[in-house]
Amino acid sequence: MKPRYKWMPLVRSEEFKPIRIEIVQWCMKSYNLDEAAARKFLEDDAAKCETWINDLYQVQKRYLDNGMIHLNIRRRDGAAVLRDWRHFQYIKNQLIGEECEAVELYPAESRKVDSSNKYHLYGVPDSEFRFPIGWQQRDVEYTENRDVPGMRQRPL
Repeated sequence: MKPRYKWMPLVRSEEFKPIRIEIVQWCMKSYNLDEAAARKFLEDDAAKCETWINDLYQVQKRYLDNGMIHLNIRRRDGAAVLRDWRHFQYIKNQLIGEECEAVELYPAESRKVDSSNKYHLYGVPDSEFRFPIGWQQRDVEYTENRDVPGMRQRPL
């Protein structure tokens, strides 16, 4: 049997500073900016962000002007994220808070952003806030329940 992945907590990283020239060039082309304007745009955005990494993920934590937190999650190797819900819950817990909530938005096509292998969570850093959707009580099961149809769960 293949060993289960052992979750490694995220650590704050400064390895993505200074801003690489390829990113500046991409910004210049995408937003029709000269180099100085592109650098200012990227530096202003970076001032609102922290980068966190572990062996598997790179997460950019952005503080939004509306008080919410945006988590931009990608694999460090750039491959598609074959997502594990528990990993995203660990990331949310560590970077926003265990008793804070976050959502993933599936936007209208007119607002869709799909430019790379990334996922986006939007959270509220207030442990009293609850989105008006979802379950109201905790229901967690860590046994496999192989004999109960529709209730199969993998152990931790």
